[in-house]
Amino acid sequence: MNITCESHRTAIVVSLTGELTADSEDQFKRTVQDAWHESPSNVILDCENLDMIDSIGLESFLWLSELLAQSNHQLRCANVNETIAQIFEFTRLERVFSVHDEIEEAARSIGS
Repeated sequence: MNITCESHRTAIVVSLTGELTADSEDQFKRTVQDAWHESPSNVILDCENLDMIDSIGLESFLWLSELLAQSNHQLRCANVNETIAQIFEFTRLERVFSVHDEIEEAARSIGS
């Protein structure tokens, strides 16, 4: 799993590449938490290159959503491919996560 974080005006964009599984959970949480503590903000997860996510990865997304909600920040998902969208649908998490086609669209939705 490769994770990069970039701070933007309205959010931190976290780009995920590879698989978010039990093996990469700690790396994901640590990387995102470090970026967020540096500059508390909303978070957009760029899932364009996320190939697979397991139940632990989904729990990590839920953890991040709760962390952000505690400080009145929001989580958005962008560039979700068909595989990840199906996983969200099967687990009914499409009702929990705000999913957008593009990062810019996700950024515009923050605060709405």
